[in-house]
Amino acid sequence: MIKRILAGMVGLTLGLVLLFSFGCAGRSISARFYVLSPMASTGEEMKNISSVSQEIAITIFPVTLPKCLRKSRIVTRTGSNELYLAEYDRWAGKIEEDIGRVVAENLSIILHTDRVLSSAAMEPLASDYTVKMEVIRFEGRLGGDLELFVRWTISDSRENVVYGVKGTQIIEATGGATYADLVAAQSRALAAFSHELAGVIKKLADS
Repeated sequence: MIKRILAGMVGLTLGLVLLFSFGCAGRSISARFYVLSPMASTGEEMKNISSVSQEIAITIFPVTLPKCLRKSRIVTRTGSNELYLAEYDRWAGKIEEDIGRVVAENLSIILHTDRVLSSAAMEPLASDYTVKMEVIRFEGRLGGDLELFVRWTISDSRENVVYGVKGTQIIEATGGATYADLVAAQSRALAAFSHELAGVIKKLADS
């Protein structure tokens, strides 16, 4: 009798364990996907734009990153020499392509021109200027600061370098401890960089 009771208790316990395990498996965490965002157009960017800058054509290519940042999972910094790859927070596409797309959209807004391309996959554009970007750092700490450091050059239509090599560093506070906050800070850093880049292009076009 006692053996039957013990056997029943063991069976009940195993059943509860299996039920709990299947329940947890059914509530597995889903991956979250992110994209960088271009700056919002407020109308201020349209002021003092010359007719020359409205006609210029710009190509953003290539955009390169170190191998440690070319990951589908978002990279954050946890120490001076330590990086962390998020388990469930990931880029929706290739980060280097996303950077090029956002910078191109930002330049289109600031310089008031639709003739800005960022992908070699599109039909070639007879560009007045080609911007090459080497992104050295584009990571930060959750709840801390985001750092963008990029080296860049600008070439003319004859592929002669007319500006560069320039190194730009931008530090942007994330303003929160989530990956969404980090990606928003990355987008703001690219907007600040785009303003610097647009200022140089405008001077070149007006000279």
